[in-house]
Amino acid sequence: MSRRTTLALSGAAVTALAVTAASLPWTIAAPRAAAFAERDLARRYGLGLAVAGPATLTLLPAPRLTFAGVRLSRGGHDLVASEGLQVQLGLAGLLAGRAEITGLVLDRARIALSPDADRDWTEPAARLAARVAAGRGRHLRRLVLVDATLSLRDPRTGAPETVTGLNLVANWPRPSAGLDLSAAFTWRGVPASLTLSGLRPRELAAGAETPVVAALTWNGAGARAAGSDARIEGSAEIEGSLAWTREASKGSPAKEAAAGGPRLSGQGRFSTAALPGTLAWLGIAPGPASLAGPVSLDGRFLARPGGVEWPEIRVRVGDSRLEGAGAAALVRGRLSVTGTLAAERLDLSGLVPEAGFLSEAAAGGAWSRAPLALDGLSRGDLDLRLSAASARLGPVEAQDVAAGLLVRDGTVEATLGRATVQGGTVKGRAALAALPAGLDARLQGSADRIDLGGLFADLGWPRWILGRAQASVALDGAGSSLADLVGRLAGRAAVTVEGGEILGLNLADLAQRPETAATALRRGGRTHFERARIGLTVSDGVAEIGQGQLRGAALAASLGGRIFLAERRLSAEARIEPGPDGRTGGRFAIEGPWLRPSLRPLAARMPAPATLPAAASAYAP
Repeated sequence: MSRRTTLALSGAAVTALAVTAASLPWTIAAPRAAAFAERDLARRYGLGLAVAGPATLTLLPAPRLTFAGVRLSRGGHDLVASEGLQVQLGLAGLLAGRAEITGLVLDRARIALSPDADRDWTEPAARLAARVAAGRGRHLRRLVLVDATLSLRDPRTGAPETVTGLNLVANWPRPSAGLDLSAAFTWRGVPASLTLSGLRPRELAAGAETPVVAALTWNGAGARAAGSDARIEGSAEIEGSLAWTREASKGSPAKEAAAGGPRLSGQGRFSTAALPGTLAWLGIAPGPASLAGPVSLDGRFLARPGGVEWPEIRVRVGDSRLEGAGAAALVRGRLSVTGTLAAERLDLSGLVPEAGFLSEAAAGGAWSRAPLALDGLSRGDLDLRLSAASARLGPVEAQDVAAGLLVRDGTVEATLGRATVQGGTVKGRAALAALPAGLDARLQGSADRIDLGGLFADLGWPRWILGRAQASVALDGAGSSLADLVGRLAGRAAVTVEGGEILGLNLADLAQRPETAATALRRGGRTHFERARIGLTVSDGVAEIGQGQLRGAALAASLGGRIFLAERRLSAEARIEPGPDGRTGGRFAIEGPWLRPSLRPLAARMPAPATLPAAASAYAP
């Protein structure tokens, strides 16, 4: 072997040994290594570094110091306690004998975000923002958290919060490049993940806009939020621009750089399989959203601290798709939403209570005595205006609908500006207000030219009367349960039907044969009429029948009596007037449950016998 070859092999061996040695961790004096790294942390961010365990130095592939048992502090107060810390150093600075920290890796760190002024991250963040905006010195290129725990307080309520299992990787390779971040964590028992890209810290710190793309997903699998049976899963995505608005702030330039708040605008998308569960998980009272199920929205938005506006928004609730504009604000944990939305077809069946309002004793005609309250609906504010070419509310179809829903200060008010139902027009207003025990309810409405036969068919009721109806109603009541409220109803109602007929009963035949009253409803028949009208005056849950009249070409009848709303029964008297053709009339009692009444003939009232004065007896033969 030649001497040149021997020297080459020897050089390669020495180089390999040097590279191997530089790649291995070398144990060094922990206090001196900690003081070396602390100088840069203190200069840049005002942080102190304390190390309880050993320290190692590794030169390749990049210089780094590794510590065990680490605490980062400010003003003598710990901000971070970590089982391990890796400090990545710039090679040029290291050769010059100074620390230039380019990356941090924290292993199983416990990070405290305290609201106390002398124990929080405000000063380190302000220093970082000022340095980034000014473009001074080297920046932190990489931050990694492994299985970290983040302790903080809810800024709305001050309640303690904890984020566990936080695994985060943030990369910012060059000052002119964008920052990329990905994180996975568990909050309130629900796993979530966050990705962010395109953010330019230098522009953001300087008060300019920076592009940003972010996505957040959460999936609690079988998790349920407190007080909600809905699943907790969904996603949110944004693509737009972010700026940090400046506000006047006295103090150091660092504090001025951190003053103000974020302003985010662009395109956003949000979807959740169950909105109530997601809002409850976020600590937001669902309020009226408790009526919603799967929800998604997307559109152009503008978000500032405490609120967001959607100049253009597309919303999907169940099978309904709506477009319009809206806004939302969060004040002390209370969600306030306003919106104006339009749809081709709208399904509001979810607003109709299931199983009616009857208790398990519905067959016996008892109203529910379950307590009434608005707590679930009035924990948020809502001002919503809706319009739809067609809409469904339970079994009822309507066209050309304009409606509104207002929830505020313990009240719920639903307004129907107009709707076309079975060829007629319906308008109305219903309002509920919370009382110390129960609810105060008010209902006003009117209908014109409604096809009764079609309406009864939609509702699944027996079609016992046909014709075009107009009606008006004004009722109010208060109570702790539905049974209590019905028993206290008061107000007025009136119904007029034009050009119709009664199915299943022939009044003319009944007048001729009153003895068949018991079976008249089962025999069937028809009674044509030109106009029928009934007026009701309601007081304490009892409706007094007044102006009950029916007029036909050859028939006239009247109705009087009472309807007992609480007991769901009626006690009325129908009178069939004698006909001009000599047809006899008759009087009938209508009694029993209002859905299954019975007919009973009443004896004709005989005129009182004529009497003579007592003195006249003396002249009697």
